[in-house]
Amino acid sequence: MHKFKRLACLLAVGMLSACGGGNSDTSTTQPGTGSGGTPTPGISNTITASVVQETMCGTVRNSSNAEILLHDQNWRVLSRLRADATGKISGSISGSNLVNLSVISFSTTGEKEFQVNSYAQHPVGDIGTIVVPGKTSDGCECRNVDVRVTSSYGALNPATTQLTGFSSAEQRKTQAAFNEIVFEQVGLCRVTNGSWPLLTAVSNGGSANAIAASIKQYAVTGNIELSLNQMASIIPVSLNTSNASLVETHYTESGLFGLRTRLYSNEIYVFNQLDGVTFVSIRAAENRVDTVDGTTVFRSASQRQNITPPLTGPLSLNVPFSDAQESLERFLVQDLPSSNNNYNLGAVQGFNTFYLYAQTTLKDGTHYFQSFIGPLQGTYPDEIVPADYGINNKFDDAAPSTVSASVIRYGDSQSYQQFMSDQVERNKLSFEARMTGKWAKYSAVGIQVTTQR
Repeated sequence: MHKFKRLACLLAVGMLSACGGGNSDTSTTQPGTGSGGTPTPGISNTITASVVQETMCGTVRNSSNAEILLHDQNWRVLSRLRADATGKISGSISGSNLVNLSVISFSTTGEKEFQVNSYAQHPVGDIGTIVVPGKTSDGCECRNVDVRVTSSYGALNPATTQLTGFSSAEQRKTQAAFNEIVFEQVGLCRVTNGSWPLLTAVSNGGSANAIAASIKQYAVTGNIELSLNQMASIIPVSLNTSNASLVETHYTESGLFGLRTRLYSNEIYVFNQLDGVTFVSIRAAENRVDTVDGTTVFRSASQRQNITPPLTGPLSLNVPFSDAQESLERFLVQDLPSSNNNYNLGAVQGFNTFYLYAQTTLKDGTHYFQSFIGPLQGTYPDEIVPADYGINNKFDDAAPSTVSASVIRYGDSQSYQQFMSDQVERNKLSFEARMTGKWAKYSAVGIQVTTQR
């Protein structure tokens, strides 16, 4: 049973009138060979990684809930490298400085999640840190507390007032007065005897009247008070299209908040002086949504830039114009449901990296996610999860499912080999460092198909 193909067969009916596609054979080039690198016979190289699980109080702990699969050029499993009790993975591979590999990770606490991420022509060496899904409260001190948000600038609307920095959202949000909103029983966690997390509130997001506030030093013995007092700066934006939507997301040291998406706008609203903001993500996109018989097809072309405040000057965003969507749609409705795993997006201009993912919910409630990153031409994996995980008999044809195919890049131009080299570097950095610097600009063209059963 092929997971990508099974989900594709269920979803393609929303884009085509029937499932089954063609018998496409668009590529004979195999990942792991060719332009990606030169095999080195007789050389044994070591693959290492560290596996961690995040905690609710912002730290990490070692985890053994992951393994690396090493594949041959046809994605057959050559060896399995499992994490030990200290979260370390180590193994060797002979004959190449590049390898097809998959990373399996899963959660054992809270909501069950299972992830399979595959990479063609991955550099051999230290691949960095693998973060398993789910968070644990181990080593954390957690409390529930009410957070009272007020404004001296006018009325507050519960629908447009947000709070971030918590470990679990409020149980209820109430309007205590025209300019006062109470977030009841917000879950907060800290390292035992450490500092409580930064809390940030924002209101009227998506307009020049947006206001916000942050607080770091507070006690949890009573209500926490936040008075909105920071105004957003208006920053002009230059776009290469008049049909794009704009949205900005502020990332703080303990969370994030997004403002409302706006069409036909040429300005963004940035909190340059707000305490705790680490960077602001600005995204411009041209989107199209079609729904047929319960299946939604979402087409998008977008560019995102992440900027460390203060941002004072004008910003320029260029939504990619590409013929990629036609090629991606052909892949989804013809190649993906076909009898082989070859693909060829070599005609796509401006991109060199292909990203494919599928997600669904299994019969036991596990959230299942599978992805593949490769060059524009090659072979994608499908049936690769070892049988001892027991995944095959858990797929539910009646569950909502999503399949997405896209081409992606960082910066203005990036080869696939550079993308993979940068990915290895990114895996060793903090979240903020991974999202800024040479990774601040990200462009994508994609199609996502979702069915609701």
